[in-house]
Order: sequence, then structure tokens, then C-alpha cells
Amino acid sequence: MKRLSRQAGISLVEILVALVISLFLLAGIVQVYTGNRATFAFTNGLAEIQESGRFALDLMSQDLRLSGEWGCIGFDPDDTTNINDTLGGGNVSGYVAWFHDFVNFPPIFGSNNAGGLGNSDTLVIRGGKPGQANVEAELASGTFSTATEQRLHTSRITSLAAGDIIVVARCGANDLALPAEADILPVTSINNTTNPTQTRINLGSVKSQQFENDAMVIELQTVSYFIANNANGQPALFRGEFNAAPQELIEGVDDMQILYGIDDGDDTNNNRFPVQYLTANNVADFNDVVAIRIQLLLRSIDDFITDAPQTYTFNGTQVTAPDRRIRQVFTTTVALRNRIHYD
Repeated sequence: MKRLSRQAGISLVEILVALVISLFLLAGIVQVYTGNRATFAFTNGLAEIQESGRFALDLMSQDLRLSGEWGCIGFDPDDTTNINDTLGGGNVSGYVAWFHDFVNFPPIFGSNNAGGLGNSDTLVIRGGKPGQANVEAELASGTFSTATEQRLHTSRITSLAAGDIIVVARCGANDLALPAEADILPVTSINNTTNPTQTRINLGSVKSQQFENDAMVIELQTVSYFIANNANGQPALFRGEFNAAPQELIEGVDDMQILYGIDDGDDTNNNRFPVQYLTANNVADFNDVVAIRIQLLLRSIDDFITDAPQTYTFNGTQVTAPDRRIRQVFTTTVALRNRIHYD
């Protein structure tokens, strides 16, 4: 008869040893998870900052390059006789000079350590919007008459709307019999249905002349950039346009500092390049500004990403952050091409 062998269970010592080994393994897993989570939070925060910084500088640079945009004509702030400005009076509802007057106000204006959140700067840009349309022959009449003096026909425009402001610039050879090379006109209504390839623009002012096919139309804009707290109580970069409510562009912008590149003031040498950069309160005449240097300080949305408060240099000063967010400085210099070449 076969005898059954005795079976022995796991001893208490073996259980304790297994638990100790398991604890070591679990501690390693937790450590790897914690490290990976911290790395992900850091790289994700850094990626968000870099994407936001590039977007903000690209948009501001586009608006700056279009500052003082008058199409194909030359513009000298000391001699504006080639511009027929029809704004003001009853032509524009709620006329306010600082954003409706494109002729007598400089295309760039800013305030230093005032207007924005904390000690951040503010910036106002006057100029054109991207894109243009070409004037086309009048549908009803080719002569400058009562029927056409407050109307334009152009190649199709889908972005233009009632209440906008346009500049119509004559690009052909200068005719001494005509009083101006460009008109600034308010738009009362748009018709994109009569002709599917054209836009009929009804104007709130009388044109100075019958613009022909050698003229272009550019929509004008005044935009402002400043930093304020958003709905979440976080500092953000805002962009305002005309009377519209400012739109939040980027969350997590701590500061914005701007320097203005001033030319040498000698208009006889046709040299319109910056020789010094000044803060807004030191600029005597903003018509002398030919370049802008922007510094933006961005921070991550989430806190407790870094092991200790970060030390960084912004606007020439070394600063220790008050929290454990990531911060990064973005800087760019933009030449105001319409100011450099206005001579």
C-alpha cells in the first residue's frame, strides 16, 4: 500500500520575506511612476509655454508689420495732403480720435508700466488688416456722379462688414488734377449677392474721386495689447480691436515689456533704421519709431512643476519666482516696414 507524503505550508518567515521583496518592488514602481509623472508635467508645461509664446509673438508681429499700412502710396506724417480723411463728424457713429484718426495719430503708441496688470506695458497699433481687394469698374456708371460717389465695386471681400473702415489707395501714376492719392472711408453696408464675383461697398462718406482699376482697398484696424486677469483669475494677454470687447489670446502671461526703436531723426539721409531703443515714457515722438522689441514672460498653468522656485532674468533683472511654475522669456524685434520706407 502506497503511503502519502507529508505536505508542509509556507512558513511565517517566508511570508515576511515575500512581503519585504514586494515592498521593494512596489517602491520601485511608485518611484518610476512619480518620476515619469513629474517629467510629463514638466515637458507638457514647457511645450504649452513655447507654443503660446510663439503664437503670441507671431500675431503681434503680423499686426506690427501692418502698422501704418496705406497700400501702394507713400505716407509722410509731416505731410498728409495726399490722404483724404473722411472720418469724424457724423460719418462714424461714436467717433473717438485715438482709434479712428489714422492720419494725425502715430501708427504705434504705448504706455510704460501703466495700463496693464502689475507693471506690464500696453501697446496700440494702427494699420491695415491682412489681404486686399482691387477696385473694379462701376456696374452702373463709369463717371463720378451722384449715383456712384458713395459706392465702390471691388473684387470679392468676405471679411468686410458694416461699421468697418477702409482706405482706398490709387496705385497708378499720380494725376495732378486729382486732390488725393487715398481716401479713408467708413463702410455702411456690404452687398455680396448682386454679383457673385464682386463686392459692392456702400460708403458713409463721399469719395474724392472715381477710383479706377489701378486702386486697391485695405481694411483698417486699431488693436491694443495688454495683460489683465482672465475669468479664472489668471494673468493673460488680451487683444482689443476698435470698440469690440477685448479677446483673451494667451493664458499665463505674467508680464510684457516693450522697447521702441528710434531712428536718428535725420530725414535727409533717407535712413530710417533704429539707433536706440527706449521705453514708452522716453519716446518724444512715436512717429520716429521704426522698430519694436517685445519681451513676454510666460508661465505654466499648473503649479508645483519644478522642485524649487525658478530663478530667471527678465527685462535685465534677475527674479526668483513666487511659486513652482515654469517660466520662460520670449523676445522678438519687429521692423515697422511701413515706417522704414515712408520717405
